Amino acid sequence: MMSFDNIIFEGKRRYYIEDLTQRDYSLENTTPYTFEILGNVIEEHAWGELLRATTMTLLESFPEFEEKLYSFRCPWSKAVMFRPDGGTNYKLVSSKIYINCNHTALHSCWFLQDLLDFFNIDKSQVKLVIHRSSAAEPKEVKEYIEERFKKDFVNFLELAYGKDAEYAKKVLDNIDKYLNPRLAKMSKSYNSFFLFDDVPTFSNYAKKVKEVVYKDFQTNEKALKVLNKYIKYLIEFYKI
Repeated sequence: MMSFDNIIFEGKRRYYIEDLTQRDYSLENTTPYTFEILGNVIEEHAWGELLRATTMTLLESFPEFEEKLYSFRCPWSKAVMFRPDGGTNYKLVSSKIYINCNHTALHSCWFLQDLLDFFNIDKSQVKLVIHRSSAAEPKEVKEYIEERFKKDFVNFLELAYGKDAEYAKKVLDNIDKYLNPRLAKMSKSYNSFFLFDDVPTFSNYAKKVKEVVYKDFQTNEKALKVLNKYIKYLIEFYKI
């Protein structure tokens, strides 16, 4: 049985505690959620803003490091991370310093780790919580979530629509056959209707897939009607 020690469940929403003592190579399609450091909780949901806020917090506690930041370098990049003048993708952190925010999610996290080392912060004593889109979640987590979704969805169809388990299984099979492939074509972050963890994101993609379904099946009235019904089921389910 897999361990969920590093996962925080908030309703359907899933967050991951990131181990900053190690390099993580699976950070594509992730965003920060909260970062606890030096008694502060930073709530920024974009990597660039998290780096900026963290640097400002560190400088408040260690102002003597301000001039030293110009010499800061990341071993994985030749880019200048701090400079005295602004520029494209640089953001102000103090009256003298701008930070380079032009990084992928992976390199942003690595930048954060290197920054903590530079300020002599024990990385085991901070807490970074991130959100992973379903495509960026571990395989075993996705398998667990999908199994849980299908069980709950069957119960939903039975209770809300009086459908039996056989019908519910047919609906799930057809969602997987007709709707999930269309979702996967339009998104690298989300490729299964069984794995969404928040209603707004689901609703956005459901609307887009519905438009694609109309284009693909507009000459097949029966199929169009059935697939729209399945999308309606999903919408009602995710509202619970």
